[in-house]
Amino acid sequence: MKKRFLLILTMTVAAAIGTVAVPVIQDSQNQLSSRQALSLVRTINTVQAIIKRSRSNYGSLQDVVKPEFQLDKSLSIISSDGSSATVKDYRLSLVASVDGQHYQISLHPISGCGVSFFTNESGVIYQGKALGCPTP
Repeated sequence: MKKRFLLILTMTVAAAIGTVAVPVIQDSQNQLSSRQALSLVRTINTVQAIIKRSRSNYGSLQDVVKPEFQLDKSLSIISSDGSSATVKDYRLSLVASVDGQHYQISLHPISGCGVSFFTNESGVIYQGKALGCPTP
């Protein structure tokens, strides 16, 4: 039963990634759109749920980006230092607690006033801009 649930959950993640993988015309290939950034955070939340279900604790950034979870290849990690990574023009941070029962994710633009995303094991995703940035 547990294996069947994990398979269904993994297939759901793969389907979600497939939907996001539809090319979106952008001004630059080196920029992550807000839609892609939000989708990346959603996908990582889903992968964390799969990891928690199978191991009884949440994973690190290295666990989440393993090939078995098939994160969108167009959002490949440029560089990583353990708990954070660069994805196009965004900085991704994932910190899991020592006991593995909690995690926090932040995804924010490396520069400028783009939208930042934050979440934790609750799955609720918050977004916002830095103070002093103009609002549309």
